Amino acid sequence: MEQPIPHHKYFDSQKEGEEVLLILRRHWVVYFPAFLMALIVLIICIVIYLNLDTIGVTSNSYFMSTLTKVGISIFFLFTVLFVYISWLVNYLNFHLVTDQHLVDIDQLMLFSRKISELTLEDIQDVSATQHGFFQSIFHYGDVVVQTAGEKPNFTLEKIGNPYEMSRQVMEIKDKYGEDTVRIVGNEEGNDKVAG
Repeated sequence: MEQPIPHHKYFDSQKEGEEVLLILRRHWVVYFPAFLMALIVLIICIVIYLNLDTIGVTSNSYFMSTLTKVGISIFFLFTVLFVYISWLVNYLNFHLVTDQHLVDIDQLMLFSRKISELTLEDIQDVSATQHGFFQSIFHYGDVVVQTAGEKPNFTLEKIGNPYEMSRQVMEIKDKYGEDTVRIVGNEEGNDKVAG
């Protein structure tokens, strides 16, 4: 079924020997509109930069020509930097399923991160939804993990193959999420482990 991912400490409270069984990330199509807009801006910058003489900005003075080229270069640099930081923040948003926990790692900004954990025993049900044309065509959607008690539900947004991923999470929960209860002080004085 699942293969353990090579050991790496993904979150601070990850225990020694806790195996990561599944890593879930957002589907690539979610990032496409932002990258398309950035690509259009970059193409416009390059076209303007290469046609400054034709536009007539550089023919007035050397100072104006240099100032325009530096301004467009800075704008180009910040656009590339914005695309890279956006990609990095989104890449660092992921979800882990270990043999003990479901972990939601949200990279809110470049230097701001939120990590939420849920033990496998607290998972009651896992469901998946796809809404709309694009989610159906590109096979992505939301996976909702319903929890026991007062703990909030986990929503894993825009995951690729959400139905398959929800099935895998439930299989891992069924395999590793058994409650073990220790009964102390029975008649014989031996401990029993029920499970």
